[in-house]
Amino acid sequence: MKFNLLFLFICFSISTCFAQNEVRKDSITALFSYNQSEILNTENLLQVFDKIDASSLTVIKVIGYTDSTGSLKRNKVLAAERIRSVESLLKSSGLNRVKVETVNANELSGSRAIPDELNRRVDLLIYGTNSVSKPKLAFELNKPLNLNINFVGGKAEFLTTSYPNLEKLKNLMLEDSTLHLKLHGHVCCDNDMPLSIKRAEAVMQYLIQNEINANRMTAEGFSNFKLLAPDNSEANMSLNRRVEAIFFRKP
Repeated sequence: MKFNLLFLFICFSISTCFAQNEVRKDSITALFSYNQSEILNTENLLQVFDKIDASSLTVIKVIGYTDSTGSLKRNKVLAAERIRSVESLLKSSGLNRVKVETVNANELSGSRAIPDELNRRVDLLIYGTNSVSKPKLAFELNKPLNLNINFVGGKAEFLTTSYPNLEKLKNLMLEDSTLHLKLHGHVCCDNDMPLSIKRAEAVMQYLIQNEINANRMTAEGFSNFKLLAPDNSEANMSLNRRVEAIFFRKP
């Protein structure tokens, strides 16, 4: 219950503190070693910061997490120390004039579906004013995202409605060469691990054909073990025939 309430509070805070003309511009993660507050990927972060146009930015939401090892008191302190490290790095970059808001989420938030070491992090959610541009995928690093890329029943063949989302994924990977991608394939109805793998590989192959380096991606299948909806209608079955993604950056 404690986790759920805090998660809802963070989501509400993020969604209500920005004006309607503000949009998420980027999601960046600072990584840390166990029980440490020194940033591991400082050089990479500074390179990413240099590519961001600060002129249209309005606020950077800095959210500090820890793994669940140790006491809650210690993890609150540790998350605060990690947040301060990130704030210091921002001050030394070209983003030093952008407003910063912080949330100490410590061990009570984050994604527990991923390895514990990936919760030793600080997320930077970067917001700015909206502008006319190509539609982009809204994502958070290290968290599963349904790409709305769906397939013909029993095949690794894309539905025509999937191509706009494939284009968004391609554009995102082309524009940000620091992003890496885990592709997770799913099926409906029956246990079919090979087909779920083929669907993830189909998305990976599409990206490779569009000049995305294969070393930035992995493909994995989950058969029908993670349904989004019961397989009791054609609409639900189509929804479950999908590929999801986890975006991340290496230290």
